Amino acid sequence: MLGIFSKTTDSSFIEAMGHAGYDFVIIDQEHGPVQRDKLYDHVRAAKLGQLKSIVRVSENNHNLIGSALDTGAFGVQVPNISTVLDAKNAIKAARFFPFGNRGVCRFVAAASYGEKAKSDYFSDENKKLLILQIEGTEAISNLNEILELDGFDILFVGPYDLSQSLGVPGQITHTKVREEILKIRARAKENKVKLGSFADNVETYNFLIENDFEYIAYSVDVSLFIEGLKYIKTKLCK
Repeated sequence: MLGIFSKTTDSSFIEAMGHAGYDFVIIDQEHGPVQRDKLYDHVRAAKLGQLKSIVRVSENNHNLIGSALDTGAFGVQVPNISTVLDAKNAIKAARFFPFGNRGVCRFVAAASYGEKAKSDYFSDENKKLLILQIEGTEAISNLNEILELDGFDILFVGPYDLSQSLGVPGQITHTKVREEILKIRARAKENKVKLGSFADNVETYNFLIENDFEYIAYSVDVSLFIEGLKYIKTKLCK
Protein backbone atom coordinates (compact mmCIF):
# COMPACT_ATOMS: atom_id res chain seq x y z
CA MET A 1 0.00 0.00 0.00
CA LEU A 2 1.20 3.49 -0.87
CA GLY A 3 0.12 6.55 1.06
CA ILE A 4 0.99 10.06 2.12
CA PHE A 5 1.38 11.77 5.48
CA SER A 6 -1.00 14.70 5.81
CA LYS A 7 -0.36 17.85 7.80
CA THR A 8 -3.02 20.03 6.20
CA THR A 9 -6.29 21.26 7.68
CA ASP A 10 -8.00 21.36 4.26
CA SER A 11 -10.05 18.20 3.74
CA SER A 12 -10.11 18.77 -0.03
CA PHE A 13 -6.46 17.67 -0.12
CA ILE A 14 -7.43 14.41 1.57
CA GLU A 15 -10.15 13.69 -0.96
CA ALA A 16 -7.79 14.60 -3.82
CA MET A 17 -5.24 12.01 -2.67
CA GLY A 18 -7.87 9.34 -3.18
CA HIS A 19 -8.76 10.63 -6.63
CA ALA A 20 -5.02 10.50 -7.46
CA GLY A 21 -5.07 6.77 -6.78
CA TYR A 22 -3.26 6.50 -3.44
CA ASP A 23 -4.23 3.73 -1.05
CA PHE A 24 -4.14 5.52 2.29
CA VAL A 25 -3.47 8.77 4.08
CA ILE A 26 -1.89 9.10 7.53
CA ILE A 27 -3.64 12.02 9.20
CA ASP A 28 -0.91 13.24 11.49
CA GLN A 29 -1.89 14.43 14.95
CA GLU A 30 1.59 13.93 16.37
CA HIS A 31 3.41 16.50 14.22
CA GLY A 32 0.43 18.03 12.44
CA PRO A 33 -2.27 20.61 13.28
CA VAL A 34 -5.40 18.45 12.96
CA GLN A 35 -7.68 18.56 15.99
CA ARG A 36 -10.66 16.30 16.72
CA ASP A 37 -13.36 18.32 14.92
CA LYS A 38 -11.29 18.57 11.72
CA LEU A 39 -10.38 14.90 12.00
CA TYR A 40 -14.02 13.98 11.34
CA ASP A 41 -13.97 16.05 8.13
CA HIS A 42 -10.73 14.42 6.98
CA VAL A 43 -12.12 10.92 7.55
CA ARG A 44 -15.28 11.78 5.60
CA ALA A 45 -13.18 13.23 2.78
CA ALA A 46 -11.07 10.07 2.65
CA LYS A 47 -14.21 7.97 2.24
CA LEU A 48 -15.38 10.21 -0.62
CA GLY A 49 -12.03 9.68 -2.31
CA GLN A 50 -12.11 5.90 -1.59
CA LEU A 51 -8.98 6.38 0.49
CA LYS A 52 -8.13 4.50 3.68
CA SER A 53 -7.80 6.96 6.57
CA ILE A 54 -5.17 6.17 9.19
CA VAL A 55 -4.90 8.49 12.19
CA ARG A 56 -1.49 8.86 13.78
CA VAL A 57 -2.43 9.93 17.28
CA SER A 58 -0.20 12.33 19.18
CA GLU A 59 0.75 9.78 21.82
CA ASN A 60 0.08 6.28 23.12
CA ASN A 61 -2.99 7.33 25.04
CA HIS A 62 -6.11 5.21 25.65
CA ASN A 63 -8.59 8.03 25.12
CA LEU A 64 -6.85 9.47 22.05
CA ILE A 65 -6.71 6.08 20.32
CA GLY A 66 -10.38 5.31 20.99
CA SER A 67 -11.43 8.81 20.00
CA ALA A 68 -9.59 8.55 16.68
CA LEU A 69 -11.32 5.27 15.87
CA ASP A 70 -14.70 6.71 16.88
CA THR A 71 -14.49 9.01 13.85
CA GLY A 72 -14.87 6.03 11.55
CA ALA A 73 -11.23 6.02 10.50
CA PHE A 74 -9.93 2.90 8.77
CA GLY A 75 -7.20 2.52 11.36
CA VAL A 76 -4.88 4.10 13.87
CA GLN A 77 -1.10 4.44 14.06
CA VAL A 78 0.45 4.72 17.51
CA PRO A 79 3.88 6.38 17.82
CA ASN A 80 6.71 5.88 20.29
CA ILE A 81 6.29 2.18 20.98
CA SER A 82 9.41 1.29 22.91
CA THR A 83 8.45 -1.59 25.20
CA VAL A 84 6.17 -4.60 25.30
CA LEU A 85 3.99 -2.74 27.78
CA ASP A 86 3.67 0.18 25.34
CA ALA A 87 2.55 -2.23 22.64
CA LYS A 88 0.09 -4.04 24.91
CA ASN A 89 -1.45 -0.74 26.03
CA ALA A 90 -1.92 0.38 22.43
CA ILE A 91 -3.57 -2.92 21.50
CA LYS A 92 -5.92 -2.77 24.48
CA ALA A 93 -6.88 0.83 23.67
CA ALA A 94 -7.69 0.00 20.04
CA ARG A 95 -9.69 -3.19 20.61
CA PHE A 96 -12.95 -4.04 22.29
CA PHE A 97 -13.44 -7.12 24.49
CA PRO A 98 -12.15 -9.82 24.37
CA PHE A 99 -8.98 -8.35 22.84
CA GLY A 100 -8.86 -5.04 24.67
CA ASN A 101 -10.74 -2.45 26.71
CA ARG A 102 -11.41 0.38 24.26
CA GLY A 103 -13.91 2.86 25.63
CA VAL A 104 -17.45 1.99 24.54
CA CYS A 105 -19.83 4.52 23.06
CA ARG A 106 -22.20 3.30 20.36
CA PHE A 107 -23.35 6.79 19.39
CA VAL A 108 -20.30 7.75 17.34
CA ALA A 109 -19.57 8.05 13.62
CA ALA A 110 -17.94 4.62 13.51
CA ALA A 111 -21.26 3.11 14.63
CA SER A 112 -23.41 5.33 12.38
CA TYR A 113 -24.37 7.26 15.53
CA GLY A 114 -26.21 4.28 16.99
CA GLU A 115 -27.83 2.94 13.82
CA LYS A 116 -25.35 0.11 13.30
CA ALA A 117 -26.17 -3.18 14.99
CA LYS A 118 -24.15 -3.57 18.17
CA SER A 119 -22.75 -6.98 17.26
CA ASP A 120 -21.62 -5.72 13.85
CA TYR A 121 -20.10 -2.58 15.34
CA PHE A 122 -17.96 -4.36 17.92
CA SER A 123 -16.90 -7.05 15.45
CA ASP A 124 -16.02 -4.61 12.66
CA GLU A 125 -14.09 -2.25 14.93
CA ASN A 126 -11.90 -5.07 16.19
CA LYS A 127 -10.80 -5.54 12.58
CA LYS A 128 -9.64 -1.94 12.16
CA LEU A 129 -6.00 -1.53 11.16
CA LEU A 130 -3.59 -1.03 14.07
CA ILE A 131 -0.07 0.12 13.26
CA LEU A 132 2.57 0.20 15.99
CA GLN A 133 5.41 2.65 15.34
CA ILE A 134 8.89 1.93 16.67
CA GLU A 135 11.41 4.73 16.56
CA GLY A 136 14.56 4.04 18.53
CA THR A 137 17.12 1.70 20.00
CA GLU A 138 15.00 0.91 23.07
CA ALA A 139 12.29 -0.49 20.84
CA ILE A 140 14.85 -2.52 18.91
CA SER A 141 16.13 -4.05 22.14
CA ASN A 142 12.56 -5.16 22.92
CA LEU A 143 11.67 -6.06 19.33
CA ASN A 144 11.44 -9.84 19.69
CA GLU A 145 8.88 -9.57 22.48
CA ILE A 146 6.87 -6.91 20.63
CA LEU A 147 6.75 -8.99 17.46
CA GLU A 148 5.40 -11.98 19.37
CA LEU A 149 2.27 -10.08 20.41
CA ASP A 150 -1.11 -10.66 18.77
CA GLY A 151 -3.55 -7.86 18.06
CA PHE A 152 -1.71 -5.47 15.76
CA ASP A 153 -1.38 -5.51 11.99
CA ILE A 154 1.73 -3.60 10.94
CA LEU A 155 5.02 -2.60 12.53
CA PHE A 156 6.05 0.85 11.28
CA VAL A 157 9.69 1.90 11.45
CA GLY A 158 10.12 5.65 11.95
CA PRO A 159 13.43 6.35 10.15
CA TYR A 160 14.01 9.91 11.31
CA ASP A 161 13.72 9.23 15.03
CA LEU A 162 15.66 6.02 14.51
CA SER A 163 18.48 8.01 12.90
CA GLN A 164 18.55 10.33 15.89
CA SER A 165 18.71 7.47 18.37
CA LEU A 166 21.66 6.07 16.40
CA GLY A 167 23.55 9.37 16.59
CA VAL A 168 23.04 10.41 12.94
CA PRO A 169 19.96 12.67 13.14
CA GLY A 170 18.17 13.15 9.84
CA GLN A 171 20.50 10.84 7.90
CA ILE A 172 17.94 8.15 7.13
CA THR A 173 20.10 6.58 4.39
CA HIS A 174 23.12 6.32 6.68
CA THR A 175 24.68 2.86 6.93
CA LYS A 176 23.82 2.63 10.64
CA VAL A 177 20.14 3.30 9.94
CA ARG A 178 19.94 0.95 6.98
CA GLU A 179 21.62 -1.84 8.93
CA GLU A 180 19.12 -1.55 11.78
CA ILE A 181 16.19 -1.47 9.36
CA LEU A 182 17.44 -4.66 7.72
CA LYS A 183 17.77 -6.32 11.14
CA ILE A 184 14.20 -5.30 11.96
CA ARG A 185 13.07 -6.62 8.59
CA ALA A 186 14.69 -10.01 9.25
CA ARG A 187 13.09 -10.39 12.67
CA ALA A 188 9.67 -9.26 11.41
CA LYS A 189 9.82 -11.73 8.55
CA GLU A 190 10.56 -14.57 10.98
CA ASN A 191 7.43 -13.62 12.92
CA LYS A 192 5.35 -13.02 9.75
CA VAL A 193 4.69 -9.40 10.74
CA LYS A 194 4.03 -6.85 7.99
CA LEU A 195 6.29 -3.82 7.89
CA GLY A 196 5.78 -0.15 7.10
CA SER A 197 7.98 2.92 6.95
CA PHE A 198 8.46 6.40 5.50
CA ALA A 199 10.27 7.55 2.36
CA ASP A 200 10.84 11.07 1.11
CA ASN A 201 12.67 10.19 -2.08
CA VAL A 202 12.48 7.50 -4.75
CA GLU A 203 15.73 5.81 -3.71
CA THR A 204 14.45 5.24 -0.17
CA TYR A 205 11.11 4.07 -1.50
CA ASN A 206 12.83 1.51 -3.72
CA PHE A 207 14.97 0.34 -0.78
CA LEU A 208 11.82 -0.32 1.23
CA ILE A 209 10.04 -2.09 -1.63
CA GLU A 210 13.07 -4.30 -2.26
CA ASN A 211 13.02 -5.30 1.41
CA ASP A 212 9.37 -6.33 1.54
CA PHE A 213 7.87 -3.25 3.22
CA GLU A 214 4.18 -3.31 2.37
CA TYR A 215 2.89 -0.08 3.94
CA ILE A 216 4.87 2.93 2.76
CA ALA A 217 4.09 6.59 3.37
CA TYR A 218 5.74 8.70 0.71
CA SER A 219 6.54 12.21 1.89
CA VAL A 220 4.04 14.78 3.24
CA ASP A 221 1.21 16.53 1.41
CA VAL A 222 2.41 20.09 2.00
CA SER A 223 5.96 19.17 0.96
CA LEU A 224 4.73 17.47 -2.21
CA PHE A 225 2.67 20.57 -2.98
CA ILE A 226 5.78 22.74 -2.74
CA GLU A 227 7.75 20.33 -4.91
CA GLY A 228 4.99 20.37 -7.53
CA LEU A 229 4.86 24.16 -7.58
CA LYS A 230 8.64 24.40 -7.97
CA TYR A 231 8.62 21.87 -10.80
CA ILE A 232 5.91 23.75 -12.69
CA LYS A 233 7.72 27.05 -12.18
CA THR A 234 10.94 25.68 -13.64
CA LYS A 235 9.02 24.49 -16.70
CA LEU A 236 7.19 27.79 -17.21
CA CYS A 237 9.97 30.22 -16.40
CA LYS A 238 12.86 28.97 -18.51
